[in-house]
Amino acid sequence: MVKDFLRGKKIAITAFDLENQEHRGIASFIKSTIDILSKYGAEVYLITSFDFNRKSNHINDQEFKNIFVNEIYNFLSVGSDYRQLFNSNSKYKFKLLLELSFNLLKLFKYNFLLKYKFYKVNKDFKYKNNLNDRTKYLINIKGFISIKNIFHLCRLRSMRFIFKDPILNINKEDIDLIISSSPLSIKKKGSKNADVIQIIHDAIPIQIPNHPERNWIFFNRLRDAHKNSECLYVSKESRKIVKNILKIKHSKSNRNEIIYPMPSLQIELLEKAFKIPSIRSIEKSFILFNSSIVETKKVENAINYFSKSNLPRRDFLFCIAGKMHKSEYCNYIKDLCKNHKNILLLDYVSETEKAWLFLNSSLLISTSSIEGFGIPILDALSLNLSSLGTSIPSYLEIKNLTKKNNINLVKQNTPSKWIDKLNSLSKFDIKNKNDKKLRINNFKIFQNNFERNYLLKIVEHLSNN
Repeated sequence: MVKDFLRGKKIAITAFDLENQEHRGIASFIKSTIDILSKYGAEVYLITSFDFNRKSNHINDQEFKNIFVNEIYNFLSVGSDYRQLFNSNSKYKFKLLLELSFNLLKLFKYNFLLKYKFYKVNKDFKYKNNLNDRTKYLINIKGFISIKNIFHLCRLRSMRFIFKDPILNINKEDIDLIISSSPLSIKKKGSKNADVIQIIHDAIPIQIPNHPERNWIFFNRLRDAHKNSECLYVSKESRKIVKNILKIKHSKSNRNEIIYPMPSLQIELLEKAFKIPSIRSIEKSFILFNSSIVETKKVENAINYFSKSNLPRRDFLFCIAGKMHKSEYCNYIKDLCKNHKNILLLDYVSETEKAWLFLNSSLLISTSSIEGFGIPILDALSLNLSSLGTSIPSYLEIKNLTKKNNINLVKQNTPSKWIDKLNSLSKFDIKNKNDKKLRINNFKIFQNNFERNYLLKIVEHLSNN
């Protein structure tokens, strides 16, 4: 691909998952999308629910825009757990419901057109020099499109509390393409407005019981996304499941509907991690589990396989890197690990720490029972790091992306096979710089090959716009 071939193109991406306190797979998808689009010259903007009221009339418009950008940088550096706040904080709940009442009145007044404000980031904005791992992507963001409570309003439509879809009326002169990073109950106004493509990652809230997202609400999100926009899927498996749920006929040969995510790892962070001898006092060889600690990940199985293998006797560590939530399941995982000195519950790790863990690990293990895609397995593949995962369709799809790989897939209900694989594992010497250089070189080659197909999907929609 020719450098800067996207120059002059302006692409907006919804920031819902970046606004969350915990950055998971979809947030990684957004960050890698921002990185690759800006790398090839596109101007990237974020559509955000964040809004900031003008408290003084003594400041000019440019000063106010600078204040807004500063405030949204502060907000995104921390994020918010909207669901937990709503359920636990009565003051927050009352304030939000009051705000939404005013937002709905405005929505009805303007015939469901969403009003937005455009904020551009100055080139010399000083905050860019102080970005942390979580917000490093902001260096490539040219501006923000603020629509107060947009994601709450879309959710109210998904819940059928309002009778029409909120309407985006962003003109093509301002934005060439809008990417909704997850399904939303929203639509564009008309042919003069920027096209919207919606990314479908999975149907997990419908497939499993007791998911935080109500299955009927998520069903409506999927249905509205398909009714109002063109949709792209992160895997063939996700496409098959979602279209079956929605009863949409589909052709298995239509590759144009699939947009495989890029690895969440970044070359700059891998090279930074290369110079770090150790994190969290990890000095021994280890295997890695990297995912949010939720029931579908079946972390207890990974702990059980590790404990019954010869790895603890061979002085291996088991590093579990993922957000420990305030839940019964996480308490259960803590209890399983509390008397095991070789198991390290690292909780949420920074992007630099994650890069270090992947760069130095002997193996990635993933015992998930269900995935839309599986970014950690893709990250391991990009480094040519050995991985051991559940034999689920999405992991098999990742395995088939390259002819040569070190992905081993095992059925979930065959513990002896998992343990045998672990018993035969060779140690990766975390002090061996040559082997780490090889992994970084593998990543560069993989990323260059992979990003071409990713870009072609975006360019196809830009050319149709």
